[in-house]
Amino acid sequence: MRNDKDKAIRLRKTGQSYTQIQNSLHIPKSTLSSWLKDIPLSTEAQQKISTRVCATSIRSLIQRNKNQTALAKKQADDIRDNATQEVHKLSENPLFLIGVSLYWAEGYKKGAYGSKWKCVDFANSDPQMITLMMAFFRTFCIKNDSEIKIQVIAHPNIDTDTVISFWSNVTSIPKNQFIKTQLKANKSSQGKRGNTLTHGTVHIRMYDVRLFFRIIGWIEGMKLLKFEKGGP
Repeated sequence: MRNDKDKAIRLRKTGQSYTQIQNSLHIPKSTLSSWLKDIPLSTEAQQKISTRVCATSIRSLIQRNKNQTALAKKQADDIRDNATQEVHKLSENPLFLIGVSLYWAEGYKKGAYGSKWKCVDFANSDPQMITLMMAFFRTFCIKNDSEIKIQVIAHPNIDTDTVISFWSNVTSIPKNQFIKTQLKANKSSQGKRGNTLTHGTVHIRMYDVRLFFRIIGWIEGMKLLKFEKGGP
């Protein structure tokens, strides 16, 4: 036993971990802890141990991130698949067909194809289209208006308070749910007069990853429905 203890001490002083020493000498860690807890280590040995611990932590973090990414992808795929199956029943409602079609055309979808940002975001400048999409979201997507945020993108010469009041009336969303308005000039209209949108462009946003993938699933279902009904 004394010989094993001496070997353990020598290995520890070289910077080996308890696990490495255990694997070499087949001695329980509890015994090693008792033998080695007060053994002084050189700076070099301490550095070896610290480097190894850091590397192990990094490997564990990378693996955990990979596992979480794989789980998130599976959950997103399941949501999309289930939503695809919902289309057959929901397509009996014209508002559903119109809303999904408009989102397919005008909504944010990059999050389903590689982009890290995964948010429901529909943008348009037509008040009637925004009214229709609000009806779609309220009917099929949300339980409460508090889930909705609004942002206006407007030309710098437009009065911010006026456009926010306008879109608040159109959407029936209170002003305190409006994100800070972005003011920027349209490059294609710079130097021209009378070519700005009177009330800017409004974004309807819902920061709900599950809902985002559900809408993507509905779009996928719409594609299948189109072919099944003999579309081009």
